[in-house]
Parts: sequence; C-alpha cells; structure tokens
Amino acid sequence: MKQRLVAALWLFAVMTANATDAPRPHAYAFDQPEILATQRVFGIGNAVTLLGAVCEDDPLATASYAQWLVVNGVTLRQITIRLADYYRISSQSDDLQQRVATTMHLKSRLNLSDDAKSDACASLPETLALPSMNLAKRYDAVLLEVKNPDYLKQKRPAMPAENKQPESVESSDDREEQTRSE
Repeated sequence: MKQRLVAALWLFAVMTANATDAPRPHAYAFDQPEILATQRVFGIGNAVTLLGAVCEDDPLATASYAQWLVVNGVTLRQITIRLADYYRISSQSDDLQQRVATTMHLKSRLNLSDDAKSDACASLPETLALPSMNLAKRYDAVLLEVKNPDYLKQKRPAMPAENKQPESVESSDDREEQTRSE
C-alpha cells in the first residue's frame, strides 16, 4: 500500500513539474503591466535587430544600428531574458531572441524586396535617432501607459476621413428647406 502511495505521489510530482515547465503560450499580459510593457518593447527591439541584419551592406544603416545597439543592447537582452522566463524558455541558448520572437508569433527574419530593403535601410539612421527608439525610455513610457486603469477603455483614434462613413447625408433640398424654415 505504501509503495503505491509513494509511486502515486512521485507520478503526481513529475506531472506537476512537467506541467509548470511546459512553455507558456503567447498572449499579451494585459493583467501584468510590467510583462505587457516588456512584450510591446521587445517587438520594437526585435524589429530593429531584423532591420539591422537586413541592412548590413549599407554603411550608414550599419553605423546607426551599431550605435543603437551600444545604447539599447543591454536593455534588449534584459527584456529578452525577462520574456524567456515568462514564457518558460530556457535562457541558455544563443538564439534566445529568435525563440522569444517565435513564441510571440513575431518575425525572426525579414524577406524584403530590393526596393523595400533600399527604402528601409535608407530610413534606418533617421528612425533609430528618434527618442522613441531608446528602449529603456520607451519601456518606462509604455509601462506608465499600461498601468493606467483605463488603458483598455481609452478612446481609439478616429478613422481617417476617407474611411469614415458619413453620419447622415442631407440632400441640398433638405438644407435649402432647413434654411427657409429658419
């Protein structure tokens, strides 16, 4: 009887350990502001590194990307490790950023046409110079935004005018009659 109980407890412990070690599926952590901010900023950092790799033949883009990495590389590594822990991905691998990106359903490689690559690489230095491309500052700003209790209830920006449906359409006759009655 004791052997069965011990075996059952051991089996339960193994199953529980395996269940907690299983990778966590991706979902934006709206109930955890720090993780949500990390997820959002990781997306930016991942996109920049992908563009940096695509633009390696463009000297200006390469120089600006190298400078961006000097400023942001440590932050990107920290948020990558934080997300690896969150998603239960072993952080003992060289391709950790790619594995986190894959878990989050983000691209891990860009396939751009020559024209798109040329445009992206030409604009990379100017883009990386923007204050919003500083990952540490961006994290702080995003965290402040997502900590707002009304974050998910905030009004979305209006649709562009060409996509908006008219609220009501008055004919010129209707406007004329309204003018006469006033």
